[in-house]
Formats: sequence, C-alpha cells, structure tokens
Amino acid sequence: MVSCEKCWRDAHRGGPCEDVAKQYAELIEERKDTPCTPEEQAGEDATECPTCGRRVRHQHTGQCMAGCGTMGAGE
Repeated sequence: MVSCEKCWRDAHRGGPCEDVAKQYAELIEERKDTPCTPEEQAGEDATECPTCGRRVRHQHTGQCMAGCGTMGAGE
C-alpha cells in the first residue's frame, strides 16, 4: 500500500516526542470512512497521470492514486 502523503504530513504535526508511525496509523484508521482525495494522497509534488490526466501520481512511487492502474516509474 502506498502511503497517503497528507496523513503522513499531518502525523508529523505532533510534539517532538510523538511517535509518527503510530500517529499515521491512527489517522488512517480515523479517516477510513472519509479518506483523503487522490490528489491529497499523492502529495504536494505529485505529477500528472498519463492515463487519467489528473495530478495524482504519487510523489515518491509514481503510482496513480486515483486507481486507474498506472504504476510507478518502472511500469
């Protein structure tokens, strides 16, 4: 599973002693009924997907977060 960049960024907003991985897992669970948009999941540096035309290619993996099937850079 590719990480949600919005939730990962939000998990880092805790105090300096905050367990980021634990906070991230809690945010994913908390938001499962109303998940982040594909654009939010892809991150601020996401790129445009050549298949669906949306800016939803994950900023680190290149996978389309909109679910059109476009995979990462080595597709």
